[in-house]
Amino acid sequence: MVYNENRSQLELFTMTRFLCLLITGLTSVPLAAQDAGQPSDDFNAVNLAVADHQVIPAYAVFASAATGLAEAAARFCQAPDAVTLATFQAGYHASLDAWESVQHIQFGPITYFNWNFRVHYWPDEKGTGARQLDTLIAGQDPAVLAPESFARESVGVQGFPALERLLFEDDSLAALQSDPFRCQVAQAIARNIDEIATGVHTRWVDEFRATVANADDRGFFESSEDATIDFLKAQVETVRRIQQQKLEEVIGETSSQARVRRAESWRSARSLRNLRLNVQALEELFNGSENQDVALSAVLYPEDVAAISARFAELDDSFNGLPDAFDTALAAEGGHARLLAVAAGLDALFEAFEASLKNTDLYLGFNSLDGD
Repeated sequence: MVYNENRSQLELFTMTRFLCLLITGLTSVPLAAQDAGQPSDDFNAVNLAVADHQVIPAYAVFASAATGLAEAAARFCQAPDAVTLATFQAGYHASLDAWESVQHIQFGPITYFNWNFRVHYWPDEKGTGARQLDTLIAGQDPAVLAPESFARESVGVQGFPALERLLFEDDSLAALQSDPFRCQVAQAIARNIDEIATGVHTRWVDEFRATVANADDRGFFESSEDATIDFLKAQVETVRRIQQQKLEEVIGETSSQARVRRAESWRSARSLRNLRLNVQALEELFNGSENQDVALSAVLYPEDVAAISARFAELDDSFNGLPDAFDTALAAEGGHARLLAVAAGLDALFEAFEASLKNTDLYLGFNSLDGD
């Protein structure tokens, strides 16, 4: 159902794009028509292709999956048992899959109203969210769960990490059955994620796509090149972020230094699944989809595109056969070495991006994670 809706959304956005091009007189340049060996300087065409073929469809999938999550939460709280909990957990996995596949876009509507932090407050190094969730549950105040009130609660209790804690602790079913308010909190979180996902998708379709299409010094972007740079930042800085925060921080330099509970989504046993989805989304952002006439890679020199594509291929190979959970991977023979290989692959991919950008006039600016 999610994928059928996604295809319908993609057809709608493709038609919308075509009409906009007719009205504004803009034209996109197919890759084959570009000067041989030269990066494309038609930044507007690149931006619209990325928006229409990657970003908006990904948010459509997220919105659809989040609606399914909210519905599963409501069904569970009406009849909390092992079967409805399994459905609720499946809804969590589907919606988190969708979020991890668009998590790299950290500009535009996702930043409105703290939506990005409210969906996924992580890392939470001091465990603030867990303490706040315990306080919320202990308060037993239904008024705070009303949508307008819950939206003003701490970001640590509003999104996936808080919901994961409620759904995947060892005694989750018994705890949710014995405390109806705890179940109401889980339902409020699911509803909140649904409202945010729908809001982000709607604003991309109704507002921010036009912002991308009409980038000039009077708007959010100073130019179409500025918008392309934000897409490149989403690409390059995410590689470094997932390498450092999601992988190296967890596995350490030796297996004895591994700290699985520092991992994203460790309770639901899907930390490496998240990482794999992140990389797949970045690869699609770079290479474009099958029907896309121009991809983000078009703004780089062909030889650099080839080098980056080779790094992606090596990284894909390093994921082959790895389980979804860190603890399972680390317990396997040679597991830590395999995870180090993934980290090395991410580092090589980042370096390939850095080298390619030095051959262009595109400057991404300060990277707070990398310190340069």
